[in-house]
Amino acid sequence: MPEAMEHINWRIDWQQFHFLRPAALYLFIPLVLTVIILLAGNREPKRWKHLIAPVLRPYLFTEGNRWSLLLPLVFFILGISAAIIGVAGPAWHRTVVPGQKVQAVVLVAMDLSASMNATDIPPTRVERAKLKLSDFLNAHPGAKAGLLAYAGTPHLVMPFTTDYQLIKLQAASLNAKEMPVPGTNTTLLIKYIDTLMNPVLAPSTVLLLTDEVTAADAALFTNYVSSNIHQLEILLMSSPAGAHVPGFTKVLSMQDESVLQSLRTNPRITINHLTLDTTDVGAIATRIREHLIFEKDKRTDDKAWDDMGYLVIVPVGLLVLLWFRKGWAIQWCCIPFLLLLGSCSVNSREANWWYTRDYQGQVLYKAGDYQQAADRFKDIPHKAAAAFKAGDYDAAAALYALDSSASGQYNLGLALAKSGRFDEAMSAFARAGQLNPDLEKKAANSISKVSKAKMQVDSVVKMGQKNTKVKEDKKNGPLKERKRKPDDPGLSADTKVKNMPKTGDRLTDEVKSNIHQAQESQEGPSKNDTATNNDVMKHIILRRPPADPGEFLHKRFELQRKRYFQQVKPGTEQW
Repeated sequence: MPEAMEHINWRIDWQQFHFLRPAALYLFIPLVLTVIILLAGNREPKRWKHLIAPVLRPYLFTEGNRWSLLLPLVFFILGISAAIIGVAGPAWHRTVVPGQKVQAVVLVAMDLSASMNATDIPPTRVERAKLKLSDFLNAHPGAKAGLLAYAGTPHLVMPFTTDYQLIKLQAASLNAKEMPVPGTNTTLLIKYIDTLMNPVLAPSTVLLLTDEVTAADAALFTNYVSSNIHQLEILLMSSPAGAHVPGFTKVLSMQDESVLQSLRTNPRITINHLTLDTTDVGAIATRIREHLIFEKDKRTDDKAWDDMGYLVIVPVGLLVLLWFRKGWAIQWCCIPFLLLLGSCSVNSREANWWYTRDYQGQVLYKAGDYQQAADRFKDIPHKAAAAFKAGDYDAAAALYALDSSASGQYNLGLALAKSGRFDEAMSAFARAGQLNPDLEKKAANSISKVSKAKMQVDSVVKMGQKNTKVKEDKKNGPLKERKRKPDDPGLSADTKVKNMPKTGDRLTDEVKSNIHQAQESQEGPSKNDTATNNDVMKHIILRRPPADPGEFLHKRFELQRKRYFQQVKPGTEQW
């Protein structure tokens, strides 16, 4: 108790004094009415005393004084008034908000210039960089990771995510040929990194996988780390002897050791040399884990206030004890307040005065009012369960997606399956089985059920598409074309209907207008061509693009270059 009292700000700032719930002050109105009733009821008219025999009066009445009426009333007024003020929420001091906990991230920037194709680090520098990236993620740095590829222009491959497997999958297809602009534009790289890392509040790490750092690059890196809170880790993907760049046989790509010596003097830049084992990336991952959580500065502009109403609890309790003193018992005057409190339910407007939001949601959930329960719950798992019961599967899926535990992912799969998002549901079940081996069998059964449901839905859709096709009537099918004969009557816009040919064959004629001139084909398609076209149309919807992630990334990078880097041209050093 004394420790708790130390944190109370007893100095009242009357300029900032106010009530957080001023509507509660209206309770003074029933208090005044109650006092009036007490005063009127305690009047001692003498008329009814004459109805009692004088002999019995000394035994039925005792001598009293004015204090016997006033003291209980005074303490009653003080106790109720203090309680009302406490409910109103007096406040005169702003809430001290503790520092916000934020988590660091790591941005991996991989060099994909032509020099990364050198073979001094077998099989190639770029392939070894991808292996080192995989080892780094397997070391589990613990932070969200993002992947950036750069050459003449920088491009974001993967935004910040904790799904390391997805990053490794995307990195496996990276190659120098995918970059739209050759060369190395470090200035543009630094600007792009600053754009991505600027919203990050915690001191984080930029991991650079490159084969060479020039003196100009070193100056840019030094300026970057000195102007923000992040640090730079450089992992060199080249041998001390260097190597000739493929396609540029006269160019020797080799790291200048003096440049590295100048960078080592900066405490926020770490140079890591390549090792045959995972010692290099393991040390980087360890340093990131050690500085994973950061406490942001306390907010000074918060508008929340300390509710000091709890200070009246002790004095109100002491005053209420006096109501039970012999001769002072006036508890009956609290009947209106008890009736007011007794009528409060979770559906009343004052429910938040007496019940927490989660308790209200629990009561409504047990009553079967799931939609109202979902609105009341603040606890995410309970809120998601109520939304699921209410049939709002999209909302339930969005809430379950916030829970990364095995049970949360399993429930996410159930909600997605109910929404008809079968592929996502099977992925969620698979994640749940991976996170918790005890759920592996149950998740496998759910995946099987969802797969069957997906097949049924797909079969119904295909059947509906097949039934909507117009069947060709072979007997009364499309008109067959034939060549025009000399004795055939000519057709024009003025030809009357009765003069139309009686045969079923359509005449081949030349179509002329003032816009274009075209001639219909002289022959219809052969049987082989018709069969080929039908086969193509049958499978055109099922045709998939080539399963080459590298080609997809190349097209994406080219599109980004045209949209964001139109002015960037290849430099003189295209390696």
